[in-house]
Amino acid sequence: MTDPNELSVFEDDPDIPELTTIFTKAQDRYMLLVGALGALLYMVYFLNQAELWSGLCMLILSSYLGWIYVKHNKPQPKIILSQEGIQLLGQPFVSWALVHGLHIKPEVKKNVYTENLIFVNNGRIQEIPISQLDITSWRLEHLLEIYQGRFRYGSVTILPDDEEKPQLSLE
Repeated sequence: MTDPNELSVFEDDPDIPELTTIFTKAQDRYMLLVGALGALLYMVYFLNQAELWSGLCMLILSSYLGWIYVKHNKPQPKIILSQEGIQLLGQPFVSWALVHGLHIKPEVKKNVYTENLIFVNNGRIQEIPISQLDITSWRLEHLLEIYQGRFRYGSVTILPDDEEKPQLSLE
């Protein structure tokens, strides 16, 4: 256990950029794709039977379902992290000074393990399921530690251990 009066040493990670955008996972909506392919098959059938209007309707339905599938399959930005603060999609930017109680909370409900990012800003509790994000919980926790450390202590450059240090000689 560390002494609370002892100063913490913050080690910056130079591999982490000044700004990180965390995206949602692509949604699995395979039923839309199956529906689009089914409508496409019906279109071929109706056009083969000389039912032009029915074939045209199936072509439109197939195109619409395919477009919806492609639109929802793209990952969307959800969280933006920087050394100044955090921003959630559709919400204003919040400084790290106003973010309190930031932690990743594991939960088990009905034999299902989930993890949520929880924090309080301006009196509102924000809860984001990590399973919806395209990032692991340990990576998110590392990013949060680095960005909050940069906010508190400023950017610190850590030199690699294998770099040669100047040696004093008495020659």
